[in-house]
Amino acid sequence: MKRIVNWKEFAVLFIVIGCVYYLSKSLLITGGILVLLLLIDGLLREYDNKRRGEKQADEIRKKLEE
Repeated sequence: MKRIVNWKEFAVLFIVIGCVYYLSKSLLITGGILVLLLLIDGLLREYDNKRRGEKQADEIRKKLEE
């Protein structure tokens, strides 16, 4: 499965990681925050994709009923 890299998100994440490391001076804290950010991002994407899929399914059902 080929994944397309979103370079804008990658750049923003890299900048955030740099700032967090600059503020905390700790790799463990920076790594923990990075894991939390990636987990939240993944969960939000999954929720959004599910909602979009349900909306598309409802539109298809309505078209088939007409």
